[in-house]
Amino acid sequence: MADNKIFVSYRRQDASGEAGRLVDHLQEIYGEESVFLDVETLEAGLDFIQAIEKALNSCKVLIAMIGPHWLNIQDAEGNQRIFNEGDFIRIEISAALKRDIRVIPVLVNGAVMPTADQLPEDLQGLTRRHAQEISSSRWKYDCDQLVAALSKIIEPKPQPVKPTPIPPNSAKQKSWFAKNYLWLLGGLVGLIVLIQLLSLPEEDAIYDDFEENTEWTNGLSQPTEKDSPPAQLPEENPTTTQDNSFQEPSNTTSTEEVFVDEITGYWLLSDPQGNTSTLVFNQYDDSVEFLEYNIYDVEVGEGNGSISGTQLTADYYNSLVQISGKLILNTSNAGGSWVGTISFPTLGTTTNVSMQRINP
Repeated sequence: MADNKIFVSYRRQDASGEAGRLVDHLQEIYGEESVFLDVETLEAGLDFIQAIEKALNSCKVLIAMIGPHWLNIQDAEGNQRIFNEGDFIRIEISAALKRDIRVIPVLVNGAVMPTADQLPEDLQGLTRRHAQEISSSRWKYDCDQLVAALSKIIEPKPQPVKPTPIPPNSAKQKSWFAKNYLWLLGGLVGLIVLIQLLSLPEEDAIYDDFEENTEWTNGLSQPTEKDSPPAQLPEENPTTTQDNSFQEPSNTTSTEEVFVDEITGYWLLSDPQGNTSTLVFNQYDDSVEFLEYNIYDVEVGEGNGSISGTQLTADYYNSLVQISGKLILNTSNAGGSWVGTISFPTLGTTTNVSMQRINP
């Protein structure tokens, strides 16, 4: 096996989640065969000490993930496991130091580097190695710093070329007439109305004079005294009643409808932790489909769904970790930006996300 592997050492009670997340990230960049996750990678029935020795023979780098409890975890007798000669974490790091393999301490969840007097003699060389920090609040930035250091030692695998999405027919470049026909139509209607007003017959002028000499009260026209004599009130008919009350027209204002623009194109999906990916959408009427790419332009997911009003709902599948989820987004500014959630029912997790257009 080529001497190009990365060995990740960690304690399950201390940094299990961070180790798994980091390994997924490194496998995207360097390939699955280039990352060895401690005893998790071993097949059943193998001697883990022999397997560790064999893995270290093909490794250039050992990443020692150190969390807040890494040093103080105890065995069944209440002794620190790091001082136990059979502790596999001690075996892994000690063997790497003896073979002059590059050892990179990675501090997670606010952990600090142990001092030499806190470690057994064969691990004290670890304190002289420059450490990298990784925190959940700036995970992407910290991982990029670690990858930059690793890439000086191990060459990343070639990344596939990102395919160019084929836009639907509705996304073709519109002609000048297609973009401005509403303005042209409005101008034509206005011109017709103006011509009709200028060609009014003379009889309409008589009606205009009548309006000038008429006072309007509560929507009912009453002639003035100088233009006509007082009107004679009709005799009261006891058998009929007349309702002369004026009915105000209702003032009902409809809510302005929001129309969502064409969503075809490139969008940046992000969460509050700073993780981002690129979604490439194609829209066909109310249905949509998309591909997801990570920051290294590797396809990691796909989805399809529909747009109803100002809500986008899509089924999502992450091909990297082989898990399905649900993406629900809403917009309040005609599709310029979207906010919502992505949920994974099998994990029981829901994360707030936002989506901004990358290309116009």
